[in-house]
Amino acid sequence: MGVFHFKHFDIDDHGCGMKICSDSVLLAAWFLPPYRDALTVADIGTGSGVLALLAADIMPKAKIIAIEKDTAAAEAASRNFTASPWADRLTTVNADFVDFAAEGNHKFNLVISNPPYFTTGAQATDAARAAARHQDTLSYDTILTANILEPGGNLGLVSPAEFEHDIIYRAELSHLKLRRLCRVVTSHGKQPTRLLWDFATKEGPLTDTTLAMRDTDGRYSPEYRQIVEPFYLKL
Repeated sequence: MGVFHFKHFDIDDHGCGMKICSDSVLLAAWFLPPYRDALTVADIGTGSGVLALLAADIMPKAKIIAIEKDTAAAEAASRNFTASPWADRLTTVNADFVDFAAEGNHKFNLVISNPPYFTTGAQATDAARAAARHQDTLSYDTILTANILEPGGNLGLVSPAEFEHDIIYRAELSHLKLRRLCRVVTSHGKQPTRLLWDFATKEGPLTDTTLAMRDTDGRYSPEYRQIVEPFYLKL
């Protein structure tokens, strides 16, 4: 894709297996604003660094650790961080998340991730793209069972809609409490295609909403625009 221009930073995803998509932007724009005062954030499977950069944009005090197993993607993220206005608050860790979590000394106020979502089927011919798209490199189960949240912390995820019951089951086993769920539909009246998740370490009321990306006339909905317009140059 080359260079993608957001309002306050640029992303060069050269060498990354998974290119920039709306899922990461929507997750950041929906999940992060209520936690604007968070001090520590982990982005698991950062790729070219878009989630981490959006976190830095939204949360002015946060130190963000971006974990990425693929070396080429980690290097791309590091370049993007250095070129951003928040280079002093962004750090890339080129490591397998399982190994990172197993160290046992990492705790964060917030954890965010847009993990791979394919579990079966033919692997992509490009090795980097295959790794970025398939859960054998980073699964929802791995993220949900990692004990890296501070008490009172929150975990934000995006997933395909068909993963709903599996994610709820695994989160319950890990004693995570679902606090917010957003069902993303392409337009009003359609079935959800994506789910945005906000899990917490503490009990609380659940908010379950639906977000239509487009109106019936094909234009972006006012609700979608309100969430993402602060970050895109144009829609």
